[in-house]
Amino acid sequence: MDRALRATSGGVLLLVFLIAILPSDIHWFWKAFIVFMAINQIQSAFTGWCPVVSLYRKLGIKECTC
Repeated sequence: MDRALRATSGGVLLLVFLIAILPSDIHWFWKAFIVFMAINQIQSAFTGWCPVVSLYRKLGIKECTC
């Protein structure tokens, strides 16, 4: 699950970054979305809870028992 979570986070951040550097004017939604992701990552560092982890559990992705 750790790898899936990191891949999801990195992939979405990369996608939003690529949208942000397009020469056209960026929609406010993408700016708000990247701020939301950053705040979510900070809160999960303190609380240990991430909404994506809950989704992955429901999808049956196994957690690492290392």
